[in-house]
Amino acid sequence: MHSEEIIMFGIVGVAFIAALLLSFFFGKRRNKLGLSIMGIIWTGFTGIMFFGMYDASGWDGLAYAVGLVAISAPTGVGSLIGSLVGWAKSDKAEHEQFTLGAGQSDAATSSR
Repeated sequence: MHSEEIIMFGIVGVAFIAALLLSFFFGKRRNKLGLSIMGIIWTGFTGIMFFGMYDASGWDGLAYAVGLVAISAPTGVGSLIGSLVGWAKSDKAEHEQFTLGAGQSDAATSSR
């Protein structure tokens, strides 16, 4: 693989992993404000890229298309996956904590 290909895939990978981890962090803590801000930033970036593509003439729109495919799409998919998995993990942790708490209180009352 040439160095240009490594850089290209590296940017896509970093965008995906950064969005995945950040949205997982916000989803795990059920931080709706953080997830909303990430969504607004992503929507703004995607809108700017589409507007730039629409306004560009000739081959100038290619850079905007590459921005959409290489940065916006992996970021959107990473954010979606991270937030859904984080939210589901927080549900599971709350459910386990609730059942453990209920089991401990039952054992404490029955031993008396």
